[in-house]
Amino acid sequence: MKKRDLRSLYMLTMPSFVVLIALTAVPLIFSLGISLFEYNITKPQSAGFAGIGNFVRAFKDEYFRSAIKVTVIQVVSTVTGQMVLGMLIALLLSREFKGVKLLRSLYIIPMMITPVVSGIMWRMMFNADLGIVNYLLGKLNVPAVNWLGSPKTALVTIIATDIWLSTPFVTMILLAGIQGISQDYYDAAVMDGVNTLQKFFYVTLPLVKPMVLLALLFRIMDAIRRYDSIMAMTAGGPGVSTQTLNIYAYYQGFSYFNIGYSSALSMILLICIFTISLLLLKMIRNAQQD
Repeated sequence: MKKRDLRSLYMLTMPSFVVLIALTAVPLIFSLGISLFEYNITKPQSAGFAGIGNFVRAFKDEYFRSAIKVTVIQVVSTVTGQMVLGMLIALLLSREFKGVKLLRSLYIIPMMITPVVSGIMWRMMFNADLGIVNYLLGKLNVPAVNWLGSPKTALVTIIATDIWLSTPFVTMILLAGIQGISQDYYDAAVMDGVNTLQKFFYVTLPLVKPMVLLALLFRIMDAIRRYDSIMAMTAGGPGVSTQTLNIYAYYQGFSYFNIGYSSALSMILLICIFTISLLLLKMIRNAQQD
C-alpha cells in the first residue's frame, strides 16, 4: 500500500516538476551558456567563446555603471517609501472604525492594475502639455513641469509611480502581521505606562519583524527586476536617466542583438537578487527564532 501511494505521488507530481524544469532551469542554463560567448544574433558565424569576457566587459562599461547607479537609487527609494508608507497605513487600517472594511477593499485597487497599464496611465497624467498633474499645478499658479522629459524629474516620477503601485501589497503583509499580535501584549504595555510611540517600537515592531522582512524580500526582488512600468513611461529615457540594469540588458539583447553580453548582464542581475534573497531569508529565520 505504501509503495502504491508513493508511486501515485510521483505520477501526480512529476508533470509539475517537468514543466517547472522546462520553464525555469532549461532557460537559465541556456542563458548562462550564452553569456560565456561573444554572440551577436545578426552575425552567428562570428560567434566565439569569450569565457568571463562579457562579465569583465560589463564592469568596464560606463553605461553598465550608470544602469547600476540608477537601479540602486530606484530600488532604495521605492522600497524605503513603500515600507514607511506601508507601515503607517497598516497601523491605520488595523484599527477598528466605521468603514474600515470598505477602506481596506478600496485601498488594494492599485494591486489589481498591471504595471504596464499603470505606467501608461501615469505617463498620461504626467504629460507635460495635457496631463492632469500640470493642470492642477496651473490652478495653483505653479509653472508646468516636464516630468518625464527632464533627467532631473524623470526618475523621481518613476519612483513615485512604483510607490503608488506597490505600497498596498506591503500594507497587506504588514497588516496581517499586526492583526496577528495578541492584545495581551498591548495591555501589558499599557500597565507598564508606555506611550503610543513606545508601544510601536517595543511591542508592534519587534513582533511584526518577520513580516517586515518578508515584505522587504518581495519588494526588493520586484524593484530590482522592474521593467514593464518603466518601459511604458520613459523606455529608460530621457538619455539614460531611468535606464535600470534590467532595461539596459533588454536593449543590448533586442536592440543591438548582443545576446551574449545581454545574457551576462542578466546573470549579474540574477546573482544580485539571489544574494540579497539569501541574506533576507536568513534574517527572516533568525527573526522567527527570536
